[in-house]
Amino acid sequence: MTMLRPTPRQDALERTYWNYVARHELRLQCCTDCNRYRYPPAPACPDCGETNAEWRPLTGKGHVVAWTIFHRSYFPNLPTPYAVVSVQTDEGPLLVGNLIGASPSIGLPVQALFEETRFDDCTTGSICQWQPLAPFHSSSTEHHNEPHSNL
Repeated sequence: MTMLRPTPRQDALERTYWNYVARHELRLQCCTDCNRYRYPPAPACPDCGETNAEWRPLTGKGHVVAWTIFHRSYFPNLPTPYAVVSVQTDEGPLLVGNLIGASPSIGLPVQALFEETRFDDCTTGSICQWQPLAPFHSSSTEHHNEPHSNL
């Protein structure tokens, strides 16, 4: 069975992001007034309110700040289980994607990995995934996925 992925949202603001991903470039909007990267793209900077921005390259590196493993299938052609991570990029914004080639762990250093895929609307394209940057050994207990309470 060919793995089909959900077609990415490509509204007027997101289209530029996906055009860069198609070229295997990771770029985000950056405010030219306060130099803050932002994602998702927006018509104005959420920090200073200015509308001036350009699409600047990212290093493609960051670290995992949150993760989950999906055991239930929400997309019929995407086999489970799969790990989804929230990555804080070196430039600051959080990006979400699948983790390839490792078990998720808080603090895991990762780098962008562009994957060619087929979407459920029968188009093909690229998506940004994440892979470990280097061997990583966590001494933290933050990797437990049991619910907890501060009460």
